[in-house]
Amino acid sequence: MKIKFRVWDKRNNRMIMPRKFATIKPVIDFNGNLGVMDTYKNWHWHGIVPEDEYELMLFTGILDKNEREIYEGDILKDTDNEIYYVDFIRGCFYLRTNYKSFPHLGWVEWLPMCEIDRLADPVDFEIVGNIYENPELLEG
Repeated sequence: MKIKFRVWDKRNNRMIMPRKFATIKPVIDFNGNLGVMDTYKNWHWHGIVPEDEYELMLFTGILDKNEREIYEGDILKDTDNEIYYVDFIRGCFYLRTNYKSFPHLGWVEWLPMCEIDRLADPVDFEIVGNIYENPELLEG
């Protein structure tokens, strides 16, 4: 699996996606700190971004039915219009769901994404948003 991240910029409320030809590059060091490098200005280093200003989201290694990369924090819909979101818990990606028949349970871990190949087809899922830009999709 290729290790890729995207970044939720809390200060500007925007998603920063990996782009091949971008001149502003988010850089992650070995300690998980986010820094910013400007390749347009001779690789000018802008420094480390304070931790409370961003959220890193890891690529799951799985594509949805439209061949879009699924990241931590994405909200997915299956063929039955059931809503899930991708969470990273104890070293594994999980699809979490709010069982409609058991609303008192809240959002629970339903399926480790590493099990998808055995139990479900990734093309059965479609990205419909993410927890930062579309939180209303989780309100049921």
